[in-house]
Amino acid sequence: MMAAHSTTPARARGTTEDKIAQYLADTESIDDLVAGGYLAGHDGRLIAQQLRAPQLRRSLTHSVCYTVQPDVDNFYQEDGEPDADWQQRRARTVRDHCTVCPVRAACAELALRDEDTAGVRGGLAPDELDSRLAAETTRLKRARAADERAAEGQRARIAAGAELQRLCGQYLGASGKPEKRLENIENIRKAARNRDELVAAHRRAAGWTGAA
Repeated sequence: MMAAHSTTPARARGTTEDKIAQYLADTESIDDLVAGGYLAGHDGRLIAQQLRAPQLRRSLTHSVCYTVQPDVDNFYQEDGEPDADWQQRRARTVRDHCTVCPVRAACAELALRDEDTAGVRGGLAPDELDSRLAAETTRLKRARAADERAAEGQRARIAAGAELQRLCGQYLGASGKPEKRLENIENIRKAARNRDELVAAHRRAAGWTGAA
């Protein structure tokens, strides 16, 4: 398993949100971030905050929990378990699983976005998660809104692609009336422009170049 990297990416170092966002725009995939060790530790926290929820969830496929599949009971206090016993068991869980996890910052960020503070997430105990949830209310509200906008954009692109496919599937060809063929062709062109505009807007928002 890859050891977590302890520094920010060179272009993200110094760490303004704009610099981190530009680095992420230049990065090919979440897998690249994980491979570079950029989703662990304090620096990983700064980067994880810039990711959208689907990216955070994808990163968890590289987590210790996903690859090793430890007993999930390790991450939760048992009913009636004394606090002292739970704290010792929790410390072992963090040491054995979370500390070595290459995506622990992404795991903690996703827990905050989902307001899931019931167990240990990303190496943080429930009280630590609750504390961050209270302290970062405004930021997390913005992040959730951005997640929803991204999801709406994806739904729009999927719908535009489906509509273009539907129109192409009913292309009348030489067998239809000339006026109907022209109308169908024009509808296909409009649908294609709509799809392309949505895709282009998404690429611009992500910081991708036209040739990317």
